[in-house]
Amino acid sequence: MKASVTVLLFLSLFRLKLTVYRFHFFVNETMSWQDAQTHCRLHYDDLSTVRSKDLQKLSNNPLIKEDYFWIGLERDGQDINKWRWSEGGEATIKFWDNREPNNDHEKCGAVNKSTYKLCDSNCSGHLGFYCMMVFELILVQQESTWEEALEYCRQNYINLAIISSDDIMEEAQINSTAADTDDVWTGLRFLAGHWFWVNGEDLDYKVWSADGELQCPAMNQRCGVYDRTQNVWKPTDCEQRLNFLCVDKGYDRGNY
Repeated sequence: MKASVTVLLFLSLFRLKLTVYRFHFFVNETMSWQDAQTHCRLHYDDLSTVRSKDLQKLSNNPLIKEDYFWIGLERDGQDINKWRWSEGGEATIKFWDNREPNNDHEKCGAVNKSTYKLCDSNCSGHLGFYCMMVFELILVQQESTWEEALEYCRQNYINLAIISSDDIMEEAQINSTAADTDDVWTGLRFLAGHWFWVNGEDLDYKVWSADGELQCPAMNQRCGVYDRTQNVWKPTDCEQRLNFLCVDKGYDRGNY
């Protein structure tokens, strides 16, 4: 039976291998840690890599019925005193629960949903778990109209950038530093009376310039840029030629 999954909870910025952001999904089916890892790698990218500030949001998911849930944390096979993320790389954890980790034979990491802290656990235990999908922003240093930028991103990556959280705004700021233009195209567009992202998302998250969100912009002001000097969005003429940000998969596993 296919596991049921919650809606997207939030985004997570983390610098393990490269600057990326993560979508986390709770899978509402109990499995051993290894089976959960297999499921995540088959249907997503991997078990979730998390930060301490993510744990409260993850833990407060009402679909979590057990006291604990799996994330992508396991003991290093060569050194039981070290921990590694499922996606690779050493995990330097500073958010263990009291007196944890406390058993060298418990080799997998779980989250205590009541304390928002980590603990070691028996890998054969059956718990719900979080999978992640990992993305990154790519700066393209060629000057294009909005339509040309959209076509380029869809042909070479996934889409024009969707900047829908503070974490992705931080990504945009970091990745646009080498841009040749002060403004860079994003996937923000005005059509049929409202602004939206080119992947269909509404603008629940907004970082407009001081002029605010134009409810009825002029015909030559209906594409959205990220102004990297002010760290805001603003409407701009779609025919301007600017650098642009694309979104791409930030995780390279054989099945992608």
